[in-house]
Amino acid sequence: MKETTLNHYSPVFSNRPWANRHGAIIRLRRQAGSTELLRETTGPKKWGAEKHLYSQAIEDALATVEGMVAPLYRKLLANEPLTPIERLMWSRWMLCQLSRTPSHILEFAGLEEEVLASFPAFAYSFSAAEVQEKIDLVTAGALSILESDQLIPFIMLRDWVVLRPADGEFFIKGDTPVIVRGALIHDDATVVYPLSPEHCFVAAVLGGFPPQQIQAEYRLKRGETAYYLKVIAACASCEVICHPDHCSQDLEMLVAGLMGTSSSTIKLGW
Repeated sequence: MKETTLNHYSPVFSNRPWANRHGAIIRLRRQAGSTELLRETTGPKKWGAEKHLYSQAIEDALATVEGMVAPLYRKLLANEPLTPIERLMWSRWMLCQLSRTPSHILEFAGLEEEVLASFPAFAYSFSAAEVQEKIDLVTAGALSILESDQLIPFIMLRDWVVLRPADGEFFIKGDTPVIVRGALIHDDATVVYPLSPEHCFVAAVLGGFPPQQIQAEYRLKRGETAYYLKVIAACASCEVICHPDHCSQDLEMLVAGLMGTSSSTIKLGW
């Protein structure tokens, strides 16, 4: 029987853009109980994984989704528009990435319960016992995010923008790859997902409610990328990665000062 012992919460294809031509990625990591930041070299296949994080059934389901999403990831990097079906798939992927990290597995169970409480019309097929069962399954590591269809509209119906940094600036990526600022069920929430050192996906409501479901690309002005570096570092649980060309003492100081200072749960604003 097939058994995957090393489960990636950040898929290899999404790690590759952070590597140089030699396949090297810089990892800035803080050990539990320590304030010291360690600088290490890793690679796309090594980073963003833990042993025995998921059951084999969930690992297989995630592998299937990754195979469908990797081409959409490349389309966003190339500034190519996604079709409505692809928007649906990408929205599902956002929730999948949000919930599959070690720090989010338990938190996501509470999110679904909160959404159902805030929007009773969505809860017609969920009894209290069924919601509790889902929470118990998450605690056991056996719930696939693929079952959480009720949350998809809160991603899909937003406006989507791929940010590009100003010349000489860049993005980093944390062990909380998808970040939600604000309550996902509110129109002022923003979803942030760094795709590469030169691309950062953002879902928000632009120009007032209701959103127009646009897809666009925007070049940030000099200095504006710093805001996203701070958000990503603050929401990281214990590590971030960057391209080797971008690692510097200034970046290490920023990450060391901010890492883990903001709650990564999507229930809270920041």
